[in-house]
Amino acid sequence: MDDSTNDTGKIDENEVFLSGGFIILKVLTEVDVASSDWYGWFNDIDTTAHMQKHYYPNTRTKQVNYLRSLDEDDSTLQLGIVPTGGSMLIGVIGLHIIDYINRTTDISMVIGDKRYRHLIYAQEAMQLMIEHAFFTLNLNRITGGYVEDLKDWGLFLKRRFGFKGEGISRQQVFKNGVYIDTHRIGLLREEYIETVGRDSVERRSS
Repeated sequence: MDDSTNDTGKIDENEVFLSGGFIILKVLTEVDVASSDWYGWFNDIDTTAHMQKHYYPNTRTKQVNYLRSLDEDDSTLQLGIVPTGGSMLIGVIGLHIIDYINRTTDISMVIGDKRYRHLIYAQEAMQLMIEHAFFTLNLNRITGGYVEDLKDWGLFLKRRFGFKGEGISRQQVFKNGVYIDTHRIGLLREEYIETVGRDSVERRSS
């Protein structure tokens, strides 16, 4: 990896929520909005190429307002992704529409810093959030989605974590002048355990 990706800062230990070998998932604060490119990721045409973003400009004010809205939203858990040993926000990952009766949620993630778009960071962030959803929040089902152009990412999620295809919404998204199909996927807790191995899950949970 290029040395230019190194972050010599230090994260506030009180903001660490989940820790892995390569990344930390942290509590998001207004300092993250002010000190990172978080809001700017959604103005970047390459970053948003496969997202339902970049229709209207994003601003720091809008990002702060969004962050503040999370304080009143018990159905969303949004965390920042930071490389282990650093302090720079490189992405965000979230659980959305958390249903505590039916034990379901929807997951999303973006690695906004182009220098950190290596599979290991995305994979570990997904693993940490999936296991938090299943084994801490006691959820039973996680759903997600991706556009037609991201079939390789969808295949990775299926092979690595056990997601199953659950259907295609035809011409669901209008992007770059064309209508694009979207793919829906779902993952049950028992499917995740079967895919990664019960012993492996028990070791990480203990």
